[in-house]
Amino acid sequence: MVEPKTFIAYAPFGVGVRCALFYFERGNEVYGWWIGARDLEFHSAFFKLEDYFTPRPTRFYATEGMDLYGGWRYLYSAREAALDKPVPIEDAVVHELDRLQGAFAAEWLVFEDDRNIEAEREAYGRMGLILGHAAIRNKRLGAFDVRQPVWIHRSHGCDTNVIEYLRKHWPLDSSPSFAELAL
Repeated sequence: MVEPKTFIAYAPFGVGVRCALFYFERGNEVYGWWIGARDLEFHSAFFKLEDYFTPRPTRFYATEGMDLYGGWRYLYSAREAALDKPVPIEDAVVHELDRLQGAFAAEWLVFEDDRNIEAEREAYGRMGLILGHAAIRNKRLGAFDVRQPVWIHRSHGCDTNVIEYLRKHWPLDSSPSFAELAL
C-alpha cells in the first residue's frame, strides 16, 4: 500500500486553497495530484516527475484536468507544454492515483457541491472564516501551521525539493516558496 506525502497551502482570508497535493515515489519517478488557484478558478491535474531521482533531466508530465485515461497531455518541463500526442499512463499507476486522489480529497478538501456543505459553512462561521469554493475540512484545520497569512500543512517526510520543483513549473498562480514561508 502506497503512503503518499501531502502538502497544502491555504489562504483562509483569501482564495482559500492556494495548492493542495499528494505525491508518492515509485522507482525514479514521483506521481501525484494537485488542485490550486489559477486566475479566478481552480485547476487540478495528475502528474508524473519522470527521472526525478536520476542525474537525467526531469520530465514533468500532467493530465488534462482529472482525465487519467487520456494520458499525459502536458510536459511542463518543456518550453511548449502541450504534447502533440498523449503519453499513456501505466494501468497500475492510473488505479493508484485514482484511489489516492479520492482518499485525499475526502480527508482534506471540501467543495461547494459537498453534501455536508452547510455543516462546514456553519463551522467556518463560528471560527470567523469564510468558506470558499475549495476549502479545507474544518476538522483538519488544526493540522496547519497558522503563523503566516498562508497556512501550511506538510506531512511527515514531505520533500520540500519536490514541492519547489512543482511550484516552479506548474500552471497554478505563483505560490509562496518555502523560503518565503520560512519552513
